[in-house]
Amino acid sequence: MTTDTIPARSPARTALMMWRTPVYQADFADADDHLSQLREMILEAEKTDTGAANFGGIDAMKSSQTLLTWDHPAIEWLKARIINAVTALTTDALGAAAREVVGHGVDAEAWAVVYRSGGSLRPHTHHDSAWSGVLYVSSGRCADGDDSGYLQMLDPRPAAIGRQASPGVVRIQPIAGRMVAFPGWMPHSVQATASDSGLRIAIAWNVAYDKNWTGMS
Repeated sequence: MTTDTIPARSPARTALMMWRTPVYQADFADADDHLSQLREMILEAEKTDTGAANFGGIDAMKSSQTLLTWDHPAIEWLKARIINAVTALTTDALGAAAREVVGHGVDAEAWAVVYRSGGSLRPHTHHDSAWSGVLYVSSGRCADGDDSGYLQMLDPRPAAIGRQASPGVVRIQPIAGRMVAFPGWMPHSVQATASDSGLRIAIAWNVAYDKNWTGMS
């Protein structure tokens, strides 16, 4: 990443924004057919996935991290959406130099998370990835004003939290066809799903440049 140089005197700029965090969000209008296919495949695979576990979650089942190896057009559509998100975030961070990074190819892994009644995910980071994200396949039912199932982005600055100088948690609504992506070091969690909301299904993913994961380009 580039390093900003702060000028000794800058009468036109008396306040600087430092260490800002890029977060990507996109809602895909063409997603309906792909989402229904992904939902069907995820629920079918859950029946026989011996690597599935509820690690880090409560009433939430995480699949094996091999989803991107599935041979299906909906998976190719997902890969393209991930590349778009990674390109946007890398460009924001590196500017024109992003072409040298993304152009050499990236590696990715992805897994499904199926949340049932009361399902949630504890605060965590994805420490071994450059970028991480989630695509909402099925958002379940959510009443107006209810933040159940929301993605919660947590301030990554412990000192700011300790001094009560943090703006607090940023909540993002889970909407089918919505993708959210962010740096892997960004702490985040998932608010508990309402008891009557039905199934909520998400696909989480990591991208890195030095892993033996699925090649994306």
